Amino acid sequence: MITILAGGTGSVKLVRGLYNVFKDIGVISNVADNFWHYGLYICPDIDTIMYGLSNNLDRDRGWGIKNETFNFLSYMKLLDIETWFNLGDKDLSTHIIRTLLLKEGKSISEITNTLSKKYGIRIPIIPVSDNHFETNMVTIDDKIVHLQEYWIKYNGALSLKDIVYKNIKQAKINSGCRRLLEKSKLIVIAPGNPISSIGPIIAVPGMKNILRKHRNKIVMVSPIISNKAISGPSEIYMRAKNIQPTIQGLVNFYSEIADKMIFDKVDKVEVEEKIRNAYPQVNFSYANIVMNNSKKESALARHIVSEFC
Repeated sequence: MITILAGGTGSVKLVRGLYNVFKDIGVISNVADNFWHYGLYICPDIDTIMYGLSNNLDRDRGWGIKNETFNFLSYMKLLDIETWFNLGDKDLSTHIIRTLLLKEGKSISEITNTLSKKYGIRIPIIPVSDNHFETNMVTIDDKIVHLQEYWIKYNGALSLKDIVYKNIKQAKINSGCRRLLEKSKLIVIAPGNPISSIGPIIAVPGMKNILRKHRNKIVMVSPIISNKAISGPSEIYMRAKNIQPTIQGLVNFYSEIADKMIFDKVDKVEVEEKIRNAYPQVNFSYANIVMNNSKKESALARHIVSEFC
C-alpha cells in the first residue's frame, strides 16, 4: 500500500495518478481548512479528494463539482447574505449530509467513510484527526482570520506576520492513520502547500514522531519549481513562517521526516550543485512534476512507484 498525505488542490492530482497506476492506496487528509459556514460543516480538502477520485471534480477550477450551478448562492446574495465562499448546488448536498451526521454524533472519519462509499470510492480517505482545529492567519495588525476567509474573502491581500494552527494541541491522531502508516511500504507527501495543506497534518501532536519512525519510506514531491510555487500561495505562507520559499527552504523543512525527495528536472543542477552535499541522507530524484493532464499525473505516479517501491 502507498499512503499519501494530502491537502489542497495540487494533492488530488497525485492521488488520482497513484490510484490509476497503483490502485492500492490510502489518503490521510488535512482537516485544518474545515470550517462552519451557513450552519454547515465544510471540509474542502476531504471533498476535493472525494470528488477527484469519483470523477466528479471540476478540474478547471480545481475544487467543487463539475457542471455545477450556483442558484443557492444567487438567492443568498438576493437576500443580502454574504456570499464570499463558493458553494455549488450539488456540492451543498455533501455539506448537508455531513452536518446532519455530525448532529447524530458521528465522527468526521465515520462520516468521510460514509460519504466516500456514496461516491463509489474504494480506498480509505482518513482525516488526520476527528478533532476540529484550524489554520488561522495572523495579520500585521493582529487580526486573526480563518484560512478560507483570508484567501477567498480577502483575496490573500492582507499582510501576514504569522500562521497558527488553532486548537492543534487538543487534536488527536486518528487510529486509522496510524494503521495506514504502519502497513504502507511507501508514504508520499503530496505537492501541497507546506504550511496550510501538509503542515497541519505533520503538526498534530505525535504525528512527527510517527513520521520520523518511518522516515526511510517517506518521499516528498516538491510543490516548487525554479524557486517558485507551482500554484497557490505557498511562497506567501512560507515567508509568514520564516521559511525560505525556495528549494533550499523546502528541503530544510522536510528533511527531518523524509529521506526521499522528488524535484522537477529543471531543478536538478541547483539541487546537485548547491544542496545535495548538505543533505547526504536524502535521496534526490528528478521528474516532470507539473501535472496539468491525466497522462502527466500517471507519469509522475509511475516514476514514484518505479523509483521507490
